[in-house]
Amino acid sequence: MKLKGKNIFITGGAGFIGSHLTERIIGDNEITIFDTLHRNSLQYSKLNNHKNLKLVKGDILGNKELEQNIENTDIVIHMAAIAGVGTVVSKPTTTLKINLMGSYNVLEACRKKNVERIVVFSTSEVYGPNVYQASENGMTTLGPIGKPRWVYAMSKLASEFLADSYHREYGLKFTSARPFNVYGPRQMGEGAIHNFIANALKNEPLIIHQPGSQIRSWCYVDDAVDALVRILSTDKSEGEVFNIGNPQATSTTLQTAETIIRLSSSESKVQFKELEYPEVNIRVPSINKARRILGFMPKVSLEEGIKRTIDWYKQH
Repeated sequence: MKLKGKNIFITGGAGFIGSHLTERIIGDNEITIFDTLHRNSLQYSKLNNHKNLKLVKGDILGNKELEQNIENTDIVIHMAAIAGVGTVVSKPTTTLKINLMGSYNVLEACRKKNVERIVVFSTSEVYGPNVYQASENGMTTLGPIGKPRWVYAMSKLASEFLADSYHREYGLKFTSARPFNVYGPRQMGEGAIHNFIANALKNEPLIIHQPGSQIRSWCYVDDAVDALVRILSTDKSEGEVFNIGNPQATSTTLQTAETIIRLSSSESKVQFKELEYPEVNIRVPSINKARRILGFMPKVSLEEGIKRTIDWYKQH
């Protein structure tokens, strides 16, 4: 299946990953971005006034808006969500409304307008606080009620189940993508690498949650977009769930901060801070399924990706 000549509707498409994905596929496809523009990374792209782009300021909680703009769409990529641990903890109700009820609205619009397929953006958070070589066929973990951090994971996992149900009951073709710590140019909000670089370039302290030995696999945005394009370009991805990450780019939080200080020639120091919500101790994906079905193989090392990201932030 060639990704060419399609009408593609992207919720949250003005965000960090969505703007990079749009740049990659807009040459051969008509793209409608449906976004509140709360975190508008699109403004830093080269897509202004592109002939194949339609930008609609809208909210996925608005059913009529969705249905009006999703008309004649071939593929929906559903990225719109509340994200960032700090925001989720402070706004758990808003998180549930947007991530779960919003996903229902998107799926209903797809059903009513006979959309061919939908790609649902989930999260590595569904694997819980301790997972090494996480497999898509393995168990997911939901944290206890009363710990708002896990509201995000629960809402995303519920959205995956909802999309799968629409696939089984209504024939809507779907794929779920679970990204692992994607970073790079144009990232806004609460990403650790984004925050570390912003502080390092100002020679301000890099704040690390104790003890700093937490382990993450970092995926550069170009690699994440490559995986998404591969998902969109093959019908073998339909009905499947894929981890999107780079297990070769794994480091502790402290090592990541120290690498950023070194590569940016910063005078910043590391400061440790006690964490006020549950932490993830280790999160490393298995990408064997994506490699086997999609031919996906990350190319950008952690050090190279951080260099590229630092260079971008220096210019902006």
